[in-house]
Amino acid sequence: MQRKIKLILVAICGSFLLVLGGCQTQTKQANQKPIRIVSSIDFYGDVAKQVAGKYGQVNSVIQSSAVDPHDFEPTTKNAKMVSKANMVIQNGAGYDQWMSKLVGANDKKIIDLRVSEDLLHISSESNEHVWYKPSTMPKLATKLAQQFSKLDPSHATYYQKNATKYRQSLAPLNKIISTLKRNVDQKNKLVDVSEPVFNYALTNLGYQINNEHFAKAIEDGNDPAPADIAKMQADIKQHKIAFLVVNTQESDHVIDNMIKLARKHNVPILKVTESLPKGLNYEQWMAKQYRQLRKIQQGM
Repeated sequence: MQRKIKLILVAICGSFLLVLGGCQTQTKQANQKPIRIVSSIDFYGDVAKQVAGKYGQVNSVIQSSAVDPHDFEPTTKNAKMVSKANMVIQNGAGYDQWMSKLVGANDKKIIDLRVSEDLLHISSESNEHVWYKPSTMPKLATKLAQQFSKLDPSHATYYQKNATKYRQSLAPLNKIISTLKRNVDQKNKLVDVSEPVFNYALTNLGYQINNEHFAKAIEDGNDPAPADIAKMQADIKQHKIAFLVVNTQESDHVIDNMIKLARKHNVPILKVTESLPKGLNYEQWMAKQYRQLRKIQQGM
């Protein structure tokens, strides 16, 4: 009889321990804080969301194409958001310097990832539009998985799988890029641009920028030199360029005149944007612009 009672007590204790262990696991999961990530720009934030998944909390400061990162003035809300972050992602190369100031204002140790300098090893004085390099986003996904794994080792495999999934999602875009590379007219690879927004994409495809002085002046908010204007006009009139690339988010009377001249002389115009258009993700945005270029290559 006593032996039977002992067995019953052992069974009850075992059940209690199992329940207690389950409760502790559930409590641990419930109390686990997500990795807090703040991105200066929405399209970098989107990569972070896809890699961090359910274990991350991502906020992007700039989420509208109407906001110019160069002129952006962070708010108290932005500063508070950064103060609570484990990690921030910024473009770097002078594009969003205000983010470095927000990070520097905190005593808390925050991982500060500058895509240009830290990930791509591009100097701060180089072309800042690094998201147009096809290698940028895959490298960013890989780097984020590494950083998240350090912050949260127990879910390292999860982050690595998400990064792999993200890189694989870029396959259709990479296919379009490969096709465009093959179709570049080797007899006419010269291109004029309104400013150096799309340059990394163009050079990756094999095109050559033919009006760098003009484009730099426009980007810096200066008037292009008369000689540079005359050269660009000649490029268009004499069809020395394959097409003209225009950033549609910036308007300037000199650029407007170049657009009119290009249309008059049937020079194709490739329209690009510096910021992510509303309703599109990064892959869709890039693909839309590359498809425009494919039509130009096909003479459509």
